[in-house]
Amino acid sequence: MTIAANDKSQKALDNDLFSLSPRHPDSRLEADWLFLFNKLPPDQWFSADYAYKTSGWLKIHTNIRKRQRILTQISDGYQSGEYDWSEYRSQLLKRINMHVLKLHQHHGVEDEGFFPEFIRMYPQLQAGFEILGRDHEYLNALLDKLQIQNDALAKSEGEDKALAEQLHETLVKVTDLLQQHLTDEEDLVIPILGLRQS
Repeated sequence: MTIAANDKSQKALDNDLFSLSPRHPDSRLEADWLFLFNKLPPDQWFSADYAYKTSGWLKIHTNIRKRQRILTQISDGYQSGEYDWSEYRSQLLKRINMHVLKLHQHHGVEDEGFFPEFIRMYPQLQAGFEILGRDHEYLNALLDKLQIQNDALAKSEGEDKALAEQLHETLVKVTDLLQQHLTDEEDLVIPILGLRQS
């Protein structure tokens, strides 16, 4: 490698060190919203200095991801013939009810309490929180659909493959949205929690 090429690659590396980039390539967060993320990157979120302020929120998100993954695995299992109708039905019914309830509660607390507070603290992040708020609207609509489908599952007397397919499609949509939403939310929110003085 020539000295000029080496200088150029070193300059690129230096620029990368100072560029703001979220944890995943599909992030919808603008670079200028990541000034706190740059001060408190993910490798410090669980450090002794910050974990007592960040771990509660991250634990909730871990549990959301786990519940969603289990639901999708059960649905996949039925689709592939691993579960019969009775087992599929008994595994899903209570889990979906609990998951939908907990997600609605979590979104309510964020929309009515945390997000407005964070916007007051950092008005320049309002557009980012508006994205998260729109996610909640879309996600809540999907959860309502999931609940209706689950209620139909509870009333079903015999195997209903069409209903199971519809439910599976909704679960996949919820999974895709949650993957995007939770990571964007963490990149925006966790540095606020970790860096605030209270």
